[in-house]
Amino acid sequence: MKPNLLVLTDSSPAAERARAYAAVLAAPLGAEVHLLHVYPTPPTTTRVGRVMHATNASYVRRERHALEHVAAAMTVPATATTVTTDWNEAVQQALDQYRPLLLIAGLTATDGLLDEWLSNRTLPLAHQTGYPLLLVPENLPTAALRPPRCLALAVRDQSFTLTPEALALSPLLVALDAAVVPITVARPTEPDAGRHGLAAAQQCGLTPALAGSSLYRVVAETQAAGLQQAVAALAAEVLVLLDPGHGWVAKLFGGSVIDEVLRHTQVPVLLLATQENGLD
Repeated sequence: MKPNLLVLTDSSPAAERARAYAAVLAAPLGAEVHLLHVYPTPPTTTRVGRVMHATNASYVRRERHALEHVAAAMTVPATATTVTTDWNEAVQQALDQYRPLLLIAGLTATDGLLDEWLSNRTLPLAHQTGYPLLLVPENLPTAALRPPRCLALAVRDQSFTLTPEALALSPLLVALDAAVVPITVARPTEPDAGRHGLAAAQQCGLTPALAGSSLYRVVAETQAAGLQQAVAALAAEVLVLLDPGHGWVAKLFGGSVIDEVLRHTQVPVLLLATQENGLD
């Protein structure tokens, strides 16, 4: 199967940016881009539901044609699929069909948990499916639509093992020929923080570029602030985060570093699932 990227898309500004960035990543590898727009199935058990179904059918036809035009205009080989079915089911079917190197989605700026859930429902996919998930901010500048030259890989002072799907991203990283710099956030009293994470990164098999890498350590009070500081200092164009689980229960009880980073990131964020807790 030809290497490919799967973009979860719609008509939002964030989705447009995700499609544009997907084309940039696909070109060095000669990969195809598959665009998938999932439109939820309306209820059909009532008269109102039947009216909604008829109305939505017309809308879906327009959306399907519009997405096909978008795919035809892309600078890399691309396909477009618009389906009306359960969202999780459609995504899993696409993963089974294409076996993509990477999932890509837009990241919409949000205000509060409900808004985030409605706008950025792709966030749990890395841990749920094992596939790497790249989230592209809707406000990513046009000048940033280029192959990244530096990726910052955030590690903690502990070992990790990536999922097989995450490791399969290696050909894309090799084609990009970008530097991958392990980074960690430490407190002033932790001069050796990140040592075990660096060793795990060097041995994880994600890309040969990590084998001889050195750790970039920043001192900060919070993980999210420290990661942003490291990205700025390194001029990194992608921040890579390890995702042991990104569930909504965790959000309700204090959130996570990933949540905080995604609310403020100015660069694309790549989530890589780890195997410590298994896949949900």
